[in-house]
Amino acid sequence: MMASPQLPLALKLDTEATFDNFYTSEHHRLLVNQLRQQATGEGEKWIYLYGGGGLSHLLQACCHQAEAVGRYARYIPVAEVLEFDPEAVLDGAAYLDLLCFDDIQLIAGNESWERAVFNCYNSILQSETSLLVSSSLPHSQLQLGLPDLLSRLQSLSSYKLTSLDEAERMAALQFKAKMRGILVSDAVAEYIYARCQRDAKSLFDLLNVLDRLSMVEQRKLTIPFIKQAMSW
Repeated sequence: MMASPQLPLALKLDTEATFDNFYTSEHHRLLVNQLRQQATGEGEKWIYLYGGGGLSHLLQACCHQAEAVGRYARYIPVAEVLEFDPEAVLDGAAYLDLLCFDDIQLIAGNESWERAVFNCYNSILQSETSLLVSSSLPHSQLQLGLPDLLSRLQSLSSYKLTSLDEAERMAALQFKAKMRGILVSDAVAEYIYARCQRDAKSLFDLLNVLDRLSMVEQRKLTIPFIKQAMSW
């Protein structure tokens, strides 16, 4: 039997994945406030969050917020740790203040991981550890092989992160640009939006590209510059 790969000493958080750097639409405001409260030890202790883009950002934001007030948090991006020994990844969970599982649906069908997460849940049940779980699916659609684990996840308070509408995606683009110190006018935002894949991730990725190009060229993000830079 081959030994499991050695687990990295730390799973680092994205320094930009904070609440202040997250575009919060009006219909996400209550959810974000709920997560802020959980991160600081208030509000609900057990949360299952599912839906569209932005989940990873929010889980890491919760960890940043927890650490900012002196709490111990651990962010577990399931996609990055599936090849490791789950017992090693989850070791000491009961001594944390906040434990965050990102993309829990990815453990479905992995017997060792399902069992380890189930045991982890039971170990923190009587502790002070808060649990935040994210998934692309509602828990009713998880294809877990361990019924007891599914039952535990169904006991968490469930919230859906809904997708942004067209106006909100353009507003989010302008918000992200402003956080970088870039002014993106309504006309420029509409120009980009009309020519790019319209999901938030594609818009933000394109903004990163345009930001780098504008710094190299020492030019502002205007329609003529973007048209030239992207050959649109």
